[in-house]
Amino acid sequence: MKNKLRQYDTLVFFLFISPWIIGFSLFFLVPFGTSVFYAFTDARLPGAVDYNFVGLSNFVDMFNNPIFSKSLQNTGYFVIVGVPVVTAGMLLIALLLNMNVKGIALYRTFYYLPTLVPIVATVIIWRLVFNSEFGILNAGLAKLGIGKTDWMGSEGLIKPVIILLQVWISGSGVLIFLAALKNVPKHLYEAVLIDGANKVQSFFRVTLPMISPSILFVVIIQTMYNFQMFTEALLLTKGGPNYAAYTFVYNIYKSAFTDLKFSMAMTQSIFLFALISLVTFVLMKLSKRFVYYEGEK
Repeated sequence: MKNKLRQYDTLVFFLFISPWIIGFSLFFLVPFGTSVFYAFTDARLPGAVDYNFVGLSNFVDMFNNPIFSKSLQNTGYFVIVGVPVVTAGMLLIALLLNMNVKGIALYRTFYYLPTLVPIVATVIIWRLVFNSEFGILNAGLAKLGIGKTDWMGSEGLIKPVIILLQVWISGSGVLIFLAALKNVPKHLYEAVLIDGANKVQSFFRVTLPMISPSILFVVIIQTMYNFQMFTEALLLTKGGPNYAAYTFVYNIYKSAFTDLKFSMAMTQSIFLFALISLVTFVLMKLSKRFVYYEGEK
């Protein structure tokens, strides 16, 4: 009787999760397997039948391509520099929005509103703000006697402009930090104040450890987003100037739909998947040293 009940429970379990299994298989396993297959061929178009197996030559060509190296460097910049800057910006804004001042709910609403705007529309607005000829920012600087700055035409400025754009649309991350800050027990602040700690010390001794799981979550999500950045590079400057904003995913897009090198695009996609998996694994391993989970203590 017990065996029959177990079999019944197992059947019910698989019945309920079958939609997820089917979706995962159709929309991840099958495309991933197809990508791996085409990465070892010279196929130029999706679904091509006139292809030849070329072994690892696509991977060799990928690493020997200077544009690939440039796109990898740019993506690395957005991950190594952009993720800490954007995360710190989110946390700073969350701390400001956590203050008990009049009208704070209105301020929180105003800051979250850009997140509701589609990223394409946001990038178009950003182009109007940072346009070198008639941009709003240059017009404001002109009032202060500062000359025009070619924000999107400068190799040194285009990356900071994109990072600033990410801070602008970081309402979701700020919301996560704000919720974490609200859940920090008040008695911990009272305890460190009794011990003589000031506001800065209480932040590093209480606030940061208590919200460290949220920081880890935001860092991982932001890292994945920056590894896969595409819309900003495409719509702001089409990867320019001089490949300064040419991201890895934009390079995959160009390989597949402009150069008609589908197999090379699949090769780059597999490399990106492996890179994201490796970085995420390292972050999770390192997190054991600085992430505090109250339930485990």
